[in-house]
Amino acid sequence: MPGMPAVKGCLVWLCIHFSSASKYLTLVDQMEDLLSTAVSFHRSGRGREALEVLQKIRENFQAAKRLEPASADAYVAFAQAMLASNNLKESIEAWESALERMNEDKDPSMFAWAKGRLRWARYGVVSMKRDALYANGQGDLVESKKLVEEQLQIYPGFPSRLHDLATIQVMLSEFLEDQEQAAVESFRSSQISAWKSWMAGLLQRNRSTSCEKGRIFYDWSEASGPSGSTSLVSLSNLTGGYVATFHDVGLSGDDGLIVDEARCQIFLGSAGLVLNLAQNLQLLETWGDPSSPWRSGFKWFDLQGPNGPNHGAWEKPMKVKQAASLIQFAGTSHFHVLTEVFGRLRLLRDARVLQDPATQLVIPKPSGFLAAGLKLLTAGLGIAADRMIHWTRGPSDVLLRAEKLYFADWKVPIALGQDGGHCPTPPLLLQSVRDALAAGLAAKPGRRAFVFIKRKRGDMRSILQGESELEKELRALASAAALDFVAFSGELKLKPTARLFARAVVVLGVHGGALANIIFCKEDVQIFELGFRSPFAGHYRYLADALKLRLTLLPLAPDARGMASQEVKLADFQGALQQITRAVSGKEEL
Repeated sequence: MPGMPAVKGCLVWLCIHFSSASKYLTLVDQMEDLLSTAVSFHRSGRGREALEVLQKIRENFQAAKRLEPASADAYVAFAQAMLASNNLKESIEAWESALERMNEDKDPSMFAWAKGRLRWARYGVVSMKRDALYANGQGDLVESKKLVEEQLQIYPGFPSRLHDLATIQVMLSEFLEDQEQAAVESFRSSQISAWKSWMAGLLQRNRSTSCEKGRIFYDWSEASGPSGSTSLVSLSNLTGGYVATFHDVGLSGDDGLIVDEARCQIFLGSAGLVLNLAQNLQLLETWGDPSSPWRSGFKWFDLQGPNGPNHGAWEKPMKVKQAASLIQFAGTSHFHVLTEVFGRLRLLRDARVLQDPATQLVIPKPSGFLAAGLKLLTAGLGIAADRMIHWTRGPSDVLLRAEKLYFADWKVPIALGQDGGHCPTPPLLLQSVRDALAAGLAAKPGRRAFVFIKRKRGDMRSILQGESELEKELRALASAAALDFVAFSGELKLKPTARLFARAVVVLGVHGGALANIIFCKEDVQIFELGFRSPFAGHYRYLADALKLRLTLLPLAPDARGMASQEVKLADFQGALQQITRAVSGKEEL
């Protein structure tokens, strides 16, 4: 029949076309399946087999491109595989090619998602450079800072990276000029960004119906608005601070942030701006990319990485009727235990909150100094073990809800960025803690001592250049002055530590938590801190001043590794030794 050859030719073309399309889709599907296999091999330690599977994905991709060069599907599948395996250069090239083959007007959700994946791959390149350079804080922080800033150019509102930037600016404040205020502003930006993302998450989780009253409270006296505007019921003023009473609030994250989810409000304690909200709250990635190619909206920020359970959400928090909390930023760190946690405990006792048998006490898991101090400062209150709630660490969500919550706090006497402004406790409260500890420990008189603090190897500032020579000179000075020379490494328990520092005529050590033990010293002690001029490192200058003790700073030499460097050296070894010699020999009044 006329026209049959043409029809037959058309049918042959259609068969070939559909056969080609079928092969193409099979290759794309295989790439997705192969990626799952490669990930499984990698997780089980079968690295060589994982690499072989990745090579098969590359072969599939080349074959698919030849079949359908104008289609984006193969590019997307390959880009995803390379992104998941950290072959970021290949991933970026594939995402760019995929976007060239997509029609944004026809499928805006898919285009936006692919654009976000490209952005994430570019971010990954910078992140890998930064991780290699940072070297767990022992690398060049000046260059690391530049890479964090590059990360923030890709994701400007990323709260965790803003907090990282602030931390690096703090560490470099001894080495570079004009870092103090920049660090404060970076901390503030991190918190504001995290708070906004938290509020978006509250609305999505139906934990709030409106965030019109949302706010971060730093000064809790500002929360005493009209009835119902906040969950803060009252502030009971005491010497050195106050005890706040809240109703219907939660404690969130490792740091036990006080949150009112219904009103979208956060009450930050004395740590203030240094608190990392992104580590303590459930956040929607409002700074990020679409969560899916099939719908709009953001994904949840996963603090623990893609393998974390349910992005840290905790749907069944503990519920209590009445509790007092000691959970706070760095609540098991030695400096913060002695000055802040014990300060809060002192205020709670003075307010007679703990004397109420209905009040449960929420505490970090007690050990060492914390356990001994808790026992000492709550002596006579009869707080049974079943009234103690040991804090659960890990999930970045509300872990406990209290119908009534007490929290002891204070208005910080010095702002962050000023000397001594890192979590300062008011002088009157510090003196009260000192007196309470002294009364409970009853230090015995003994031969006066020269205490030389030595940091454990592996810690920050744990390798002091010239330490052996310095220790030899110090031992000779102590002997000439008829003082016991004690090399202190922080291994003693509370009572012997307190008794040692009460005997001290001289305390000398590199900037670190063990210097907080000067809270046990007598007023005639001379303290030498091998430390930094940066106001962010003024913890012990402030503490000594609050306790009316003399502290002399012997500056360490700044370098590009920042204040967290493991290896440090005195800026002027001989000059420092002369200062110590004059003090110990009596040529300088102690």
